[in-house]
Amino acid sequence: MSLKETSDISIKEVRKDFPVFRHYPSLVYLDNAATSQKPQSVIDAVTGFYERENANVHRAVYPLAEKSTGLYESSRSEVARFIGAERDELVFTKGSTESLNIVANALATSGRYKTFVVPTFEHHSNFLPWQYHSLKNGIKFVALPIMGAKLTVTEVTESLTEVEAPFVFSIGGLINAKGYRPPFEDITELVHSFGGLTVIDGAQLVPHESFDFKKVNSDFLVFSGHKMLAETGIGCLVGRAELLDDLTPFEFGGGMVDRVSVGASSYAKEGTSRLEGGTQNISGAVSLASACRYLNKIGMSAIHEYVSHLTETAREMLKEISDVTVYSPPDSHAILLFSHKRIHSHDLAEFLGRTQEVAIRSGHHCAQLQMEALGITSACRASFYFYNTVEDVKRLVEGISKAERWFL
Repeated sequence: MSLKETSDISIKEVRKDFPVFRHYPSLVYLDNAATSQKPQSVIDAVTGFYERENANVHRAVYPLAEKSTGLYESSRSEVARFIGAERDELVFTKGSTESLNIVANALATSGRYKTFVVPTFEHHSNFLPWQYHSLKNGIKFVALPIMGAKLTVTEVTESLTEVEAPFVFSIGGLINAKGYRPPFEDITELVHSFGGLTVIDGAQLVPHESFDFKKVNSDFLVFSGHKMLAETGIGCLVGRAELLDDLTPFEFGGGMVDRVSVGASSYAKEGTSRLEGGTQNISGAVSLASACRYLNKIGMSAIHEYVSHLTETAREMLKEISDVTVYSPPDSHAILLFSHKRIHSHDLAEFLGRTQEVAIRSGHHCAQLQMEALGITSACRASFYFYNTVEDVKRLVEGISKAERWFL
């Protein structure tokens, strides 16, 4: 399927799949980096689970529970295929934040790693766990400063020469505040050559482009379902099987245990089981598998190409407003960070939302260090997905012009 805005307008057909636009036909939703809207097929998959398969998974032997377990595990296989991993390499979690906390805690308490390295442009979810666990466990923490708009392989190389191995390097695949895509493939190869492990925060990346876990050769990948059409409260921690099997459990309870005794207990040997203590978000897993099917139907390459077009169109239109500063680099994808010289970002976002039905986000975007590097404390962020249109972009720009007349 192609995504075009022509006379036959296939994008209009896509928008029909999303009930929110039937309920709010004038809505311009440009907050996709925070969460995406959900297609009817995903909603139906969740409803269908609760109507026909609802039972707790694993261990039970009655038919309904076996059906639920089969659906849960087939969802794992389907999501794993979507990102080029094996089913035993994928752990269901609440989302990227929990995934990062699991892996940071486990690697910090393993006693093996000397240093944690994280660029300063990262989302707080990919900064705070590494900082916290390094301080707690006596591990050196390196907050890699970004000298320019982008992180170069040369800068990483120079930084790693001072880093004691073995170490962990965690980096976002697509940076949530500015839409910048670091060269994480090259960085992964470089980190390995210096004796480190890599963790890729794919929360923004996975919804926007094809990702092949094996080809990239990263050690860990995390991502969230709600940014790629699925429910909130579901995400994944993906890791090489031998690394997952070695991670310390993060939550203790039912499902992750092998044998319990008064003196000591042992835990499941496989990482997927050991790291999924308690009742998991079964409907969330079902919704994520359904979202993957929907995205595959559209085509990730078509999604990437179309959203790139929207991003560039918006960038050019925003340039026409003299008092607007765009902070995202020229090749940013899906996300534009900007501010108005005379209207505070919160005021602008509220005006757009309440009077123009244009939804954008304002604030520091969980990236205070990046805001500090830019010399600001707050900015607006417009983020695009494949159900947005050029008309949405025009409404954003027109709304800013109306805000100028209102406030100034």
